[in-house]
Amino acid sequence: MSTHANTNPPTRTWRDIQQSIAPKAMSSEGRKRLLAGTVKTVCVLFGVCLAGWGVYEAVLTWEKNPMAIKSPVKSVPVKTVNLRTDGVLEKAWVTRTLALPKSAGLMELDLQVLKTRLLESGQIRTVVLSRKFPDTLVVQIEERTPVARVRAQIGAALPKDYLVARDGVVYEGLSYDPALIGSLPYLGDVGMKLSRGRFQPIEGMDKVAELLSTAHVNIPALYRNWQIVSLARYESDGFIIVRSKEVKEITFDTRESDFFKQVALLDMVVAEAHLQPDRPARSVNLAIGESQGCAQVPVVLETAPESTNSPNKLPATNARPAAPSAHSAPQRPVLFTNLRLNPREF
Repeated sequence: MSTHANTNPPTRTWRDIQQSIAPKAMSSEGRKRLLAGTVKTVCVLFGVCLAGWGVYEAVLTWEKNPMAIKSPVKSVPVKTVNLRTDGVLEKAWVTRTLALPKSAGLMELDLQVLKTRLLESGQIRTVVLSRKFPDTLVVQIEERTPVARVRAQIGAALPKDYLVARDGVVYEGLSYDPALIGSLPYLGDVGMKLSRGRFQPIEGMDKVAELLSTAHVNIPALYRNWQIVSLARYESDGFIIVRSKEVKEITFDTRESDFFKQVALLDMVVAEAHLQPDRPARSVNLAIGESQGCAQVPVVLETAPESTNSPNKLPATNARPAAPSAHSAPQRPVLFTNLRLNPREF
């Protein structure tokens, strides 16, 4: 058997053709155009970066020191101070405190310095100052609300009353209604600390404010008789002690979730004590727990006064009260039991 070899040559394509032609070299004019385009692109990018940096610096200067931006036209002097407040401060006081020069232009004002002047009073909690062209300075303030009073003395000056806000800030207070100030109880047994001529905030005032607001809303008749709120045992035991015209000492526990149950129990105890008009309640201890809706409140009653109307003995006009005997037993508290709370009554 014979075999026949395929003698036909393989098919050739254009890839088999040798490329012997060298690429055309770039001319001098082409190189110049390429260099010019590169330089132009670099210049555009540099210009964009420079403009962005300028805008950033301008915004930063406007926020921190707007006086550094000089206006080509002379600024118009400030003519109006527009006050917006949620409290009692008056525009006249704000104007005096700002002490703006008569010829000061709106753009020349240092808002940070003016803000510091207003905050120094302590009565203002936050303040926002803004310019309203062409000649108005807008002053928007949020004031503190006093919850108590405190009597303090600085140096050789006479003692005076200060107001205390919920956050513990102590300040003199301006433009308040005298009736409102007179209704606030005093703080007692408080350590006042001075720093740079100002009192440091009093710790624990958030709890005191919560107690006072709860009592003011739920037992207003009893709250009106509260005179002194003592913090003598606040740090050591978490107790707030209230002294009132009706009950000499009322102990509240700040470790409870809220004060509603305690003021409710106080109202019931005082009502129960009124059933014994000859022996009113002298102290009420509300720092107790509760079991199955019932509570036992220790109450110390006043000692019944001894009768001095003896037919055989006249009262001595200059007699002094006898000192208590060292062997006399302390008066034991009476337990007011089965006090059930009914929140719907409050």
